[in-house]
Order: sequence, then structure tokens, then C-alpha cells
Amino acid sequence: MNRAQKIAWGHVIATLIAFVLSVITVCFMYTMLGIPKAVYGFSLMSLAGLGGLTSVFVKKDKGKVAFDERDAIIKEKAAHAGFAAAFLFTCCACMTPFFVFGPKASISVKWLPQIWIGTFVTQFFFYSLAILVQYGWGARGEKS
Repeated sequence: MNRAQKIAWGHVIATLIAFVLSVITVCFMYTMLGIPKAVYGFSLMSLAGLGGLTSVFVKKDKGKVAFDERDAIIKEKAAHAGFAAAFLFTCCACMTPFFVFGPKASISVKWLPQIWIGTFVTQFFFYSLAILVQYGWGARGEKS
């Protein structure tokens, strides 16, 4: 497993842990405090950004070629997948209230940071997921 795969696994695991924690928090806040306060539980998704620290802890491979043309193509395709997913998330997050509440309704600005965090988390999650899919989810007879 190369360095890019290890970093991608760190991003995916951190995002999934943050998502599970935010869902648990939202369910707890909904039952204890009511729905308006439950929205703030999704701010826990910012914990998914801790997956970015994975690159600090994963050491570079010594003595081997660390990056080649195949890796560059994989990262480019993964970036396209991540930005496409982020664009779709943003479109859905912005247009759903329009279609549900109608064009004359208004929403609170407290939703804007949630959409912003959700867009970034979606981009990094799908970027990492695309890297893992393109490399085949794991090691293929390689030594780490």
C-alpha cells in the first residue's frame, strides 16, 4: 500500500467517524432538546478535517519511486470525482429548500456554515474514496 492509499484511508476513516458522531449527537439533541438545536450536531462533521493530519503521520517511502505518471492520473481523476460530488452536494443543499419551502420562503444563515463544511467534507471524502477505488482498495502484492 503506497502513501496515497494510506492517506486516503485516514481521510475516509476520519470522515466516517465524524459522521457517526454527528448522527449520534443529532439524535441525542433531538430527543433531549428538540429539532432546532439538533442542527448544531452536524458541525461535528468538521472533525473529518482531522483526516488531513494523516499526511503528517504517514512517512514518505524511502528508496522507491514515490510518485509516477499513474499516480498523477489517479489523483487527477480523484480530484474530478471529489469536485463533482461537492458540486452535487452544494446544488442539493441549496436547491432543496427552494423546492420544499418555495421561492418566497427564507432560511436562517445558520445553515450556511453547515453547507460550507458539508461541501468540503464531501469533496475530501469522495477524493479519497476515488483514490482507493482506482488503486483497488488495498495492496496488490506490494510491500509497504
